[in-house]
Amino acid sequence: MLFLIEVLQVLARIGSLVCFILVIVRMFQEGETAMAVVCLVLMLCCIGGLVAFIYGWINSRKWGISNIMLIWTGLITAGLLLRLTLLFFGGPMIPWQE
Repeated sequence: MLFLIEVLQVLARIGSLVCFILVIVRMFQEGETAMAVVCLVLMLCCIGGLVAFIYGWINSRKWGISNIMLIWTGLITAGLLLRLTLLFFGGPMIPWQE
């Protein structure tokens, strides 16, 4: 059961990465090169995805990526719920050894 939840969580993360890449590509296509590069560089600090997520939602109607942003939001929510489920069932806990 825990293995299945972990696999689903990995799939949600992969899907989220795909959505991030699609938003970055759209930034380049719309002439937002500086923001796309900033998001890519900030990925090294673990906040580039958040910046791209917020910026993508701000421009989602203008760029026509509302579906991508809805999917990305759903994947983030699913990933968080799966992580909470793992925590509830004790998935990341190390077995007690004497």
